Amino acid sequence: MKVLLLLFTLPFLGGKQEYQILVALGCSAPRALQNQYREMLANEVLPLLASRLQDQSLRLYLAPITGRSYTAPVRVIETPDALLSNRFQLEAYKATFKKEVLSAFDALRKRASVECSKGTEIIGALKAAGERAKGPGKILMMAHGFEQSELMNLYDYRLGLEKPEVRRRLLERVKAKLGLPKLQRQEICFTGLSAGNDNNANARLTSSIKNFWEELITESGGQLVGYGFSPRICPFW
Repeated sequence: MKVLLLLFTLPFLGGKQEYQILVALGCSAPRALQNQYREMLANEVLPLLASRLQDQSLRLYLAPITGRSYTAPVRVIETPDALLSNRFQLEAYKATFKKEVLSAFDALRKRASVECSKGTEIIGALKAAGERAKGPGKILMMAHGFEQSELMNLYDYRLGLEKPEVRRRLLERVKAKLGLPKLQRQEICFTGLSAGNDNNANARLTSSIKNFWEELITESGGQLVGYGFSPRICPFW
């Protein structure tokens, strides 16, 4: 009986594994940075996901981080049922998987550019992701890490973000104005981090910003499992 219960908890037999990829687009990132994210998606993320399709079914959510992340459009890609598909069918799908995801990315980027709104609502994107989640999942954030919204502006060096009491006040503001994301059973990895639009920002703020995101995610019930430039730092592939 214990063996049977264990089998049914495996991702292969327990339904689709959920991944959410949230990418800064539109006015939330310069065009060159968006191109960099696309290249990371094509050459690092998608090959890692495709390698799992032979024995695991995936539900992939793709959404932009914008100045209106909470209401941003979403593309959902469901891969074939790994249990009901034969090896040849799965290999054939793997050949089109990358093209399908990149096509969805390009469509979302075009729409985000047309509907461009200033700001970068990373917290709003996390809140929307938490509401979409149907079970345990992995959330990949491809963004520079600088929240710039009505809640706060992390570009503002005067915040004193290195002080725990300042980060606590910001979290209380999030609770009061928007509400914390619901990230229970979600693993979150930040990648594609940069200095934003300020060449000095990386040296001056990176460690404090990481502390802020880790505290927000932990208080939201999630787990920050990676934080850096390359998606390969994320342990959930």
